[in-house]
Amino acid sequence: MQISSSLMFDRSASRMGTLMAIAAKLQTQIATGKKMTSPSEDVAVGQQLAEFDRKNIDAAAYTSNMNMSASMLSQADTTLDSIVTQMQRATELTVRAGNGSLSVQDRQVIGDELKAVVDTLIGLGNVSDSNGRALFGSASGTPAITKNADGTFTYNTAPSLSEVPIADNMSIQPTETAARVFQSPAGDTLSILSQLAASLQAGDTTGESARNVLDKVNTATDQVSIVQSSVGARAARVELQQTLQENISADREELRSSLEDTDLTSAAAEFAKTMTILNATQSSFSKLSQLSLFSYLR
Repeated sequence: MQISSSLMFDRSASRMGTLMAIAAKLQTQIATGKKMTSPSEDVAVGQQLAEFDRKNIDAAAYTSNMNMSASMLSQADTTLDSIVTQMQRATELTVRAGNGSLSVQDRQVIGDELKAVVDTLIGLGNVSDSNGRALFGSASGTPAITKNADGTFTYNTAPSLSEVPIADNMSIQPTETAARVFQSPAGDTLSILSQLAASLQAGDTTGESARNVLDKVNTATDQVSIVQSSVGARAARVELQQTLQENISADREELRSSLEDTDLTSAAAEFAKTMTILNATQSSFSKLSQLSLFSYLR
């Protein structure tokens, strides 16, 4: 009988210890909102959560790069719109200047306006981004376009701009170079228009100078449109990747929550159930511990 009582006592004590440990764990899960207090509680889940952390860090960097790229590409597209408008005006002026019935004075007026168009194009080519650097220039901060004393133009940009990563194994060029905008198969756009403006201002009597470069001006306008199409395609690519990134991040957070976060309703119900059993076990244990061999035999 002593062995039986001792065994019951030990079992009850062990049962209470187990229930108290379960209750304490549930209480911690409810208080913290997390299933685990340490990765060592479930190594596989801990490793998966650590991988999620790494991916979240990467995603934050990619998101920052995409936001920056989207902003710069949007500004580039808007600026290129304005450049196209100026090139269309330059084309109109070139066609008009080629009209043989115009007077020298008429062509001089056109030359003055064409020079103003060139100045506007230079200003658009040197527009600054949100960081104060030339949008179509290099990271050095120097103007993208410099007009030289001899009337030629220097483009202070590398042949191509650096790309920025927006996803694993995916990068994008966030803007364009002034050289690509203003240099076409027909030659340097700004030089062509500047030389035409100078010829008209100098007193072109026949309009021959305008007729000779009309095809070049059309080609230059097409070049700007080609660059703008490229910018638009990259902007669409960034927008698509932003949507994909948002969906992937949402799915990852949902999976993370299922592994890490406490189901408060379920945990609260389990805690109440555990406490009920624990209270009953404690009551039985208390009664058992008060028994003596004498009272038991009696």
